[in-house]
Amino acid sequence: MGLKRLFAYIVAFELIAMGVFFTYLLGAVASAGGVATIDMTQFGEQWIEYIVMVVLTAVGPYALYVLNEQPENQ
Repeated sequence: MGLKRLFAYIVAFELIAMGVFFTYLLGAVASAGGVATIDMTQFGEQWIEYIVMVVLTAVGPYALYVLNEQPENQ
């Protein structure tokens, strides 16, 4: 497995993991009566998450393209 294909698998895994996390978050909000307050700036992590989302949005489609176009044996 080449480095490009490994990177594509990691990006695809991260996209799926974020989707699962936010699905569970939505379920937790619904089970708490539908109201939840999340303070993203409490610990100053707002900018880290913003940068991660921008990077994943930029490389996500490319990673899926790589996984779709390259044969498994390369």
